Amino acid sequence: MKAVAIVGRKGGVGKTTLSLGLAAHYSRQGCRVLVVDLDPQGSATLALGMEPSGADLAAALAGERAPVPVDVAEGVRLLAGGPELEALTNPRPLAALLAQVEADLVLMDCPPGIAALDRLAIEAAGVVLAACEPHRLAIAGAARVLDEARARKPAPRCAVVLGRMDDRRGLDRTAPDLLAGAFGLPVLTIRQDSHLALALNAGSLPPASGRAAEDLAAVAAWIEKGKA
Repeated sequence: MKAVAIVGRKGGVGKTTLSLGLAAHYSRQGCRVLVVDLDPQGSATLALGMEPSGADLAAALAGERAPVPVDVAEGVRLLAGGPELEALTNPRPLAALLAQVEADLVLMDCPPGIAALDRLAIEAAGVVLAACEPHRLAIAGAARVLDEARARKPAPRCAVVLGRMDDRRGLDRTAPDLLAGAFGLPVLTIRQDSHLALALNAGSLPPASGRAAEDLAAVAAWIEKGKA
């Protein structure tokens, strides 16, 4: 099982879009995908057409019951997030919970500003993707969580993923090279794509074609490159 934590301490930087975009890509390749929505706002849960409460996931993390994922699309299951996660104290390791679920790939959609839930995902992950946008506050949030990920022993493979990129903007064109130098990490990009936004707003997984689909395939290729 591959486990990927999608992090970024600032909200609105594309964590959920990246999580669901990768879920769509991998499910089309025949993989069994589990999306773990660790966000008390339940953004991934809402985008997948489910009611966010987080009660079942919180109970599983508290050791009160086994996790019970819900089928949300062909090849994709969800452990729903929601407000109940905010009250979680002393959760058990997320890796122990995931070991009870059959999946080829786990995508953990982390919340903004809740370091304890980020750490649960990072400790369970072999890959950490820091979702970011090319402006100072988002970069600072990504830097904080990447520092924590790279301090782990052994450290997960890490990369930065810049979302909603527009090559017509000068800052967007220069940001990948600048951030790659600053972080010393691969910097991957997801271009703006109206089809991607429309699908998520409609409660559907992202489409198989378009600019964003090409970019998500490149992110998946980077994940696969290091799986051995």
